[in-house]
Amino acid sequence: MSTDFVLAFDYGGTKIAVGTATIDGQLISRRALSTKDYGDAESVVQAGIEAGQELVAESQGMLQGSSLISVGVSTMGVTYPDHVLLAPNVPGWTELRMHDIFGLAFKDIPIQFENDVKCAAFGELRRGELQDTDYGIYVNLGTGIMVALTCGDQVMEGHHRASGEIAYNLRTPRDARGFRDGVAPFEELVGGRFIGLRAGKRFQRPMTSADVFEAYRQGDEQAILFVDEVLAELGYHLANLCNVWNPQRVVFGAGMVASHDVILPFLSRYFEKFVPFPPELRVARFHRDAGLHGAVELAISAQRSSLDISQNV
Repeated sequence: MSTDFVLAFDYGGTKIAVGTATIDGQLISRRALSTKDYGDAESVVQAGIEAGQELVAESQGMLQGSSLISVGVSTMGVTYPDHVLLAPNVPGWTELRMHDIFGLAFKDIPIQFENDVKCAAFGELRRGELQDTDYGIYVNLGTGIMVALTCGDQVMEGHHRASGEIAYNLRTPRDARGFRDGVAPFEELVGGRFIGLRAGKRFQRPMTSADVFEAYRQGDEQAILFVDEVLAELGYHLANLCNVWNPQRVVFGAGMVASHDVILPFLSRYFEKFVPFPPELRVARFHRDAGLHGAVELAISAQRSSLDISQNV
């Protein structure tokens, strides 16, 4: 049995998760860092890389005679060799040359990059709640909002590799500002960070999205009205998407899934009313760790692709 292992990175707006795993997807060691502890984008990336290099040494000590065979990187936005698009949450992220940075840190090791939400969907396809689906949707309910569409065992990329960016959905035909104005109309209503900001203004005290949902559970009338508004907007957009994609299953991941006891029943009722073929709704198997587990699967996939290429040379 091989003791070789892979290295996975999940870079997000609030945290960096790094882990090593066996080639059958079992985590060996992991570490989490706060994105906010580092001043600029390059420092965030380097902090993750340093943590990864330490985990590689640690895993080699645990697994005698083992080697790092591939790297998977789950990251914000759409990553190209010389820049990143659609990644506004960390200043300077769009100027990063991720391929060069990781290529220098892990020479002669296969490395694969993917958007964090698509990566999470990939992990759920391989070992999570999207297994054995023909058509599926993964919904990221976190600091920001995005979806990934799946078909069979594939995550749909889109022509510019930017499918699923529903944060930029218009809310009404009368919206005057959008992507070109630096505005994400839908995310600014239902994204976790914006829920907290808007609730803080309405209730005149600092609040997070978790605080709002807890107040809802406690029967606070203002919180109930506020959450119902948010979930009706979320349901409206997701119901339209389900009518387009006709998924077998919709899987929800990221931080706000901690409030799935409130969110999923509401959406289930909404879909039953407005979607001709309502999908099954599930919480992601990997919850907040879906990006990291997806990056593990990405690294395993990178190794297999490397083997296929070398065998065909």
